[in-house]
Amino acid sequence: MGIKRRFIAGAKCPKCQAMDRVVMLSDSLHDAEWIECIECGYSENRPTHVEPSTPEPADDIGVIQFKPRPAKH
Repeated sequence: MGIKRRFIAGAKCPKCQAMDRVVMLSDSLHDAEWIECIECGYSENRPTHVEPSTPEPADDIGVIQFKPRPAKH
C-alpha cells in the first residue's frame, strides 16, 4: 500500500524544537512506524517492543500513584 504520512499537531522536534513540523510515517508493507522532522531531518524509529508495566495498587484511601516517565536520551 505504501507509506502513510500524518502530521502530529502540537508536537516539537526533539532535536531542533520546531513546532508542528513532526510527521509520523507508517509503512504497512514492512510493519514499521517512525517520526521525522520536516525542518531538520531528525528521524526516530518507534520501539517495536514495549515492556508491559504493572500498575501500582491503590492505597487504602484510594489515591492513585503516578510514576514519572523515563527520560529520553
